[in-house]
Amino acid sequence: MIGNYLNYYESSNLLHGSLMQIMGTRLDALILGAEPTLANKVWEEVKDELVRLNKMLNKFDKESELYRVNNKAIHSPCSVSEELWKILADCEQYYERTYGYFDISLKDYSKVEFDNECHTVYFTDTGIQLDLGGYAKGYALESIRKILVKHSITQALINFGNSSVLALGSHPHGDSWSIGINDPYNPDKIVGNISLRDNTLSTSGNMPSHTGHIFNPFTGQYNADRRIVSVSAPNAIDAEIVSTTLMIADKIKEKEIVSQFTIDQYCIFSL
Repeated sequence: MIGNYLNYYESSNLLHGSLMQIMGTRLDALILGAEPTLANKVWEEVKDELVRLNKMLNKFDKESELYRVNNKAIHSPCSVSEELWKILADCEQYYERTYGYFDISLKDYSKVEFDNECHTVYFTDTGIQLDLGGYAKGYALESIRKILVKHSITQALINFGNSSVLALGSHPHGDSWSIGINDPYNPDKIVGNISLRDNTLSTSGNMPSHTGHIFNPFTGQYNADRRIVSVSAPNAIDAEIVSTTLMIADKIKEKEIVSQFTIDQYCIFSL
């Protein structure tokens, strides 16, 4: 985690906290309606939870649990924590619900063996790596939601780089939170706006500096299309999964995948 900004505005009972680098992006949090002591307590719990999850789910961090699994499971069955086991089981359900388009192995999911009794993971082929990039921020938002609810926070906006957003209640001067969808190829251009109230948003897409990073397990290729997909849904993980898979699914599968989830709105923008 790099960089931490925090300010509390007493006139509006608003805490604004930022983490400049967490889970591969920036996080901004607006927490409203709480007195300073409570708002700061909530922010500290949010920070601690994000650091904890990053240490578990970041495959690039040599100290993370996922990094250990990726390096050991190719040699022998690797045991995992109870929480990570539940996450992997959840990902298996998403694999089935998306007809195989959501594949955390980034190669061939059939080459990953799960032992339900011992809670171990084993890769039966070289080149397999588990990647939770299309899942982790949604999971983090749902974890943050639990913290907010625990402290009776009903008005907040949690924003991972405008790509993964949790909105509780509404903006102080409106009946919802309005999230602008930026054109990554033209930063001054807004291609759409989505209103959120007690809802989540996930936006997936390619950027000039990060092209072709969403893998299609059926073609073995990364999608390099100039487009973005935004999905709003009650559940942040669902939104994350659907926005990712709709980047690579064809028109027929697009409709079949969407039908498997409770989705409020989805938009596909060609750039």
